Amino acid sequence: MASIHSRQIEWPTVVVALGIYAGWLLVISYHESIGGFFSILFLALLIAWHGALQHEIIHGHPFRSEPANELLATVPINPFRPYRVYRRSHLRHHICIELTDPDTDTESFFVKADTWTKLNILTKSLLIFHQTLFGRIILGPLLQIFLTIRHDISEIRSGDGRLLRWWLIHLVLVGLLFLGITELGSFPFWQYLVATYCGASLTSVRTYCEHRWVKDEATRSATVTSKGFWALLFLNNNLHDTHHADPDIPWYKLPRRSVELESISESKKGAGYYSGYFEVFRCYLFKMHAHPVHPKEKVLS
Repeated sequence: MASIHSRQIEWPTVVVALGIYAGWLLVISYHESIGGFFSILFLALLIAWHGALQHEIIHGHPFRSEPANELLATVPINPFRPYRVYRRSHLRHHICIELTDPDTDTESFFVKADTWTKLNILTKSLLIFHQTLFGRIILGPLLQIFLTIRHDISEIRSGDGRLLRWWLIHLVLVGLLFLGITELGSFPFWQYLVATYCGASLTSVRTYCEHRWVKDEATRSATVTSKGFWALLFLNNNLHDTHHADPDIPWYKLPRRSVELESISESKKGAGYYSGYFEVFRCYLFKMHAHPVHPKEKVLS
């Protein structure tokens, strides 16, 4: 496994970070010239890209200094994603030995069979819709926000002071951010919220099929060999089996590492291999990737 300390500064990641923040400032500053539609479009792309950058930083990039990395990630251009909250949740996902399990995997969207039987028809229908790619794009961000806030309120009520502190700091930073862009930059508040949601929807395209429950020892992480736009937007995290096998590898080394680990072959035997996101859209745009009830349980609807 590669060491995150193999180089002092990982310049490709620094360049991405500079591009994201410079692009964000340009859109905010010149939104009146750009127009509402393109401002939302560009911001959505930048917010999705920023989420990929935060993910990269969680795994120790691009600096040796953790405070420097955190400073780079904490700017809340996505108001619904506090970096430290996301960091703790994502690292728990990586140490989970039962990926996709609704009880132990922090990034699972499955429910248990006994929970399913207690849901009303409308909720069941929404969860089934959410398991299609179209549903994940439309409902995914809203469901993620709801589940995160519900979980964190429960944790805070149970005495998690650190979580409360992280949220308070994040909310202060978000308040300052919105004060700056609406009062000083005159950027419409509603347009920023729409852009944030659209950015999260773009991210949902990646997360949609990155894990699948399989029996035995086969990998539960998929591989999508996309290049160009999607690969850059997701910082190669579409090579998800490789990322889980070697999470310390920086994004620009993942393609070579994927070949070394024979991730395509491993994914074909497990969570699935896709030749690109066109194939993902073709297979699952209006079809469920899996039933909302975890596959290892009997559906008792």
